[in-house]
Amino acid sequence: MTTNTRDDRREMLRVTGVSLAAAGLASVSLLQPKEAEAAEVKTPQWVMIMDLRRCTGCRACTVACKAEYDVPLGAFKTVIKQVVTGKYPDTRRTLIPRRCNHCEGTEKVGDMTVPPCVKACPEYPKDRRVFVTAEGKKIRYRGGATYKRPDGLILIDNDACTGCGKCIDACPYGARTFNKRKLSGKDKSKNAIVKCSSCVHRLDEGITPACVNTCAPGARIFGDLNDPNSDVAKLAKEFNLLENRNKTTMKPEAKTMPNIYYIDPDEVLADYSYEDKDKLTEYRDIVE
Repeated sequence: MTTNTRDDRREMLRVTGVSLAAAGLASVSLLQPKEAEAAEVKTPQWVMIMDLRRCTGCRACTVACKAEYDVPLGAFKTVIKQVVTGKYPDTRRTLIPRRCNHCEGTEKVGDMTVPPCVKACPEYPKDRRVFVTAEGKKIRYRGGATYKRPDGLILIDNDACTGCGKCIDACPYGARTFNKRKLSGKDKSKNAIVKCSSCVHRLDEGITPACVNTCAPGARIFGDLNDPNSDVAKLAKEFNLLENRNKTTMKPEAKTMPNIYYIDPDEVLADYSYEDKDKLTEYRDIVE
């Protein structure tokens, strides 16, 4: 049984020190005290809000993510896509920051409601684990090659992974790809899987994800939705993000209940087109 939640971050600890220098960061943003206090009361529900009014397409988020994780060439954990609306000469370009949605899911596997990637994983559910809150409360859950933590994070345990790629096929958003620098833990003839982890190794230490820390315009807002005093909870209430999730989340028809919300006053998400036939192509950041 796994008892320590910090086991989840062992894969990335080796590059943490290098990442800050590579990204040119002079300081590290900490979670707000109010969010840390809320985590002591109950299990947090980590969400991210993308404010499309603020994104400038600078791609500091992409660079910070690659530096933090040593992401292989051609692979991305976060990308900036674009939507062009209107007709020439009255056109408008909107930039769409993307990463894994860490979906809540709607389907049950055992006692846990999970998204399609977790349900599709042949190595889930496996070992029994315990999530320990800041106040010491223990919550039991099941691990696997792809699994869901009680705080909503969708994570990968490469030691349990066979590299089958079923999670890649199951994700409606194309947010997963193969890590060509690393082999899967159970089958050394196949590559490991890579995707956004919400910087769990930073989060467990009370530090914001790298992409949030480096976003100068403040287009990425991260926090605990269960804390009514958090910035994400206030924005969710102000813009009715939860009530209007059919307009504030990506691909609502997939019914995965994403935990990434968009402030999208011009409703451009509806015009975003996916590369459904080639998901590995969909999740690439190409400056256009």
